[in-house]
Amino acid sequence: MKVKSSIERGAEYLCTKLGDVVTAIEQVAVVKGLAMWEVERKIGAGIRKRLIVSERSLVPQQLSGAGSPA
Repeated sequence: MKVKSSIERGAEYLCTKLGDVVTAIEQVAVVKGLAMWEVERKIGAGIRKRLIVSERSLVPQQLSGAGSPA
């Protein structure tokens, strides 16, 4: 079952759980009404790791940089 979500496939997000930028791959499950997303993060040169995180832990990059000084 899919839940309507503001997360877009292929877009980059700040994952608050990891503190790192990740790329959303696809919605894989719904747990207690929350959409769970498979995301991919880069580790070093060319190494990528896929994880499953809740939609709540993904913040769009435009919003994540709003509070930081330029």
